[in-house]
Amino acid sequence: MSRRILAVAAVAVFLSASASAQTYTTFTVPGAVLTTPVAINGDGTVAGYYTDSLSVRHGFVRAADGTITTFDPDGAAYTSPASIDKNGTIVGTYATGGLVYHGFIRAPDGAFTSIDPKRSDDTFVTAVHGMTIGNYEVGHKVIGFERSRGGHLDKLRYPDAKQTFPMAVNGVEEIAGNYGDKGGMLHGFFRGSDGSFTSFDPTGATRTVPLGVARDGTVTGFFDDANGEHGFVRTTDGTITPFDVSGATATDPAGINTGGTVVGTYTDAAPAQHGFVRSSSGVISTFNVTDSTNTVAMAINNKGMVTGTYTTGSGGGAYILTP
Repeated sequence: MSRRILAVAAVAVFLSASASAQTYTTFTVPGAVLTTPVAINGDGTVAGYYTDSLSVRHGFVRAADGTITTFDPDGAAYTSPASIDKNGTIVGTYATGGLVYHGFIRAPDGAFTSIDPKRSDDTFVTAVHGMTIGNYEVGHKVIGFERSRGGHLDKLRYPDAKQTFPMAVNGVEEIAGNYGDKGGMLHGFFRGSDGSFTSFDPTGATRTVPLGVARDGTVTGFFDDANGEHGFVRTTDGTITPFDVSGATATDPAGINTGGTVVGTYTDAAPAQHGFVRSSSGVISTFNVTDSTNTVAMAINNKGMVTGTYTTGSGGGAYILTP
């Protein structure tokens, strides 16, 4: 079921911490308690979820003209979109009665396809870029999967792993994610378009969480070590560059675009959250929605547009930053 809502967006030009003018378009899903964008495609269409007064999640898509369409797969008690591709296809996870989780694909025309691999207890979809990826649970095992554009589904499992979590996919079907070893530690992996796997961890990492992969195979995400949470970039030659925003107690990249620009959120000592953008050359700029107490960056597209959430003393909502 879906319904269309005409959203009126507030637009203003503010000054970022990097001292360059940037445009913020703020919006909320009408009637929502919380509006949370999770992805933005090349034409500025945003996908995400909103929470209603009963604390139930529903999906939404906001077109570039500001029109918001809300949606739920049939029978859903909970809907959580995760990704949107260039054509407007949205993927994510929904739950039915008893909190059984299923994957979904929502076509640009609003038609839904459910994803439930054989023998799966619960299924979670994480990303789409032509190919759709995610994982499913069978008892205590977590198995990754890849679903082709034509609908063929294959297991995606790091060799000898207890758990495999595909998290991001690019346009040439290269996949980044993490896997759990026999001791329970999570390591990063890169799966090439030829099917080969490469394991990686930044030096000293106790947990590695890749969250984005650019078209050239550059991976970003975060890792934990004895000193906290840090960002990283891994280039195609295997070089891993850790990074932190100056003054941050935690640095959490969320995604990367084709140009190698990384977007994410950092936490300061207050603690308060702020957005950051890291260029492919390593230059970091920070930003905040004006008058916000917290700004969280969730995704970036190939034009450098960023979407996320913000809070103020009197409320908050969602935003789109246009450079």
